Amino acid sequence: MVPYDRCFRTLANPLRIRIIELLKKRPMAVSELSKQLKAERSKVSHALKKLKECNFVESERRGKRNIYSLTKSVLNDVKVKGNIFDVIKTHVEKYCKNKRRCKV
Repeated sequence: MVPYDRCFRTLANPLRIRIIELLKKRPMAVSELSKQLKAERSKVSHALKKLKECNFVESERRGKRNIYSLTKSVLNDVKVKGNIFDVIKTHVEKYCKNKRRCKV
C-alpha cells in the first residue's frame, strides 16, 4: 500500500497549507512568510522543516537567508494536474516510499 497517511498528515496542518499557498506565488524567506502569515518565525520554520522533509519545499541559501520555494515537481504537478489527489499520488509514489525521509 502506498503511504498516503504520511503525506496527508503533513498537509493536515493549516499553517503548512497556508505556506504552500504563499509559495505557489513566489519563493520567500522565513521572515517574509512569518510576516504575511502573522505567525511566529519559529512556528513557520518548524512547518517549513516538515514540508522540506517530505519534499514539498526546497531552500536555497542567499547570503544569510534561506529562500524557500515549492519543489519544481510539486509546483509543476499543481499547475498541470490541478487535481489534488493526482498531485498527492504522484508525490507519494516519488518521495514517500522511504519512511525515514517523510516524517510527520
